[in-house]
Amino acid sequence: MDLVEAAPEQTYRLRSEVLGWGSPAISIDGDGAGHLVLVDGAAVVGAVSHVAWPCPDEPGVPARYFWAMAVDGAYQGRGFGRRLLAAVADRARAQGERVMWADARESAVGFYVACGARVTGDPYVDEGTGLPVCHVVFRLDG
Repeated sequence: MDLVEAAPEQTYRLRSEVLGWGSPAISIDGDGAGHLVLVDGAAVVGAVSHVAWPCPDEPGVPARYFWAMAVDGAYQGRGFGRRLLAAVADRARAQGERVMWADARESAVGFYVACGARVTGDPYVDEGTGLPVCHVVFRLDG
């Protein structure tokens, strides 16, 4: 299983299947954004996007935002989500960032908490997806 940088277009099929995206209408290819994928042969089986972006729950602390993490259902429960998180954390640390965070769907919050995140604030409805989400925050400096 290889972890590689990818163009956002390489993530659309997986994100459509796992996250229910009807189209790549949610912009994920802005300036400075990185996109990591796990590939098994020619198949993209995991994906996450990330960018340096301030965390509203940690003002003034260098931070990395990640979003649209997805792992193919046949590969879930085998550590691939944790591998994607670790890769984002490595990139954040390399840039001197001390926090990484996301707007997590309710269905994913337990996973992030099990990986060491804390939940901050009250749930709210994400304007892009219409789903309830909340912030999950990881401290990277100890």
